[in-house]
Amino acid sequence: MTTRTVRTVRAEEIAATLASHAKWLRGEEGGVRANLEGADLRGADLEGASLWGADLRGADLRVANLSGANLEGANLSGTNLRGADLSGAVMADGWHLVKN
Repeated sequence: MTTRTVRTVRAEEIAATLASHAKWLRGEEGGVRANLEGADLRGADLEGASLWGADLRGADLRVANLSGANLEGANLSGTNLRGADLSGAVMADGWHLVKN
């Protein structure tokens, strides 16, 4: 059995990571691909976030709001999405998730 280490991430760090990731996506100086590997993002509000290509391996996204988020190319290996709102989220190849 593998033990997974989850690191606590404050709201300010999430905001800074997303801002830097947005710069990276636009090819701007100072931009860095988001690395939220192993992050505790339970209940985080990531509505509409552009997480294209982000590293979310092993992140805990239980009950997070990912509605309308772009997760194309994101590494979601081992990510816990139980109870997360993925309505309207964009996954691989432009697939949108629809909440019934």
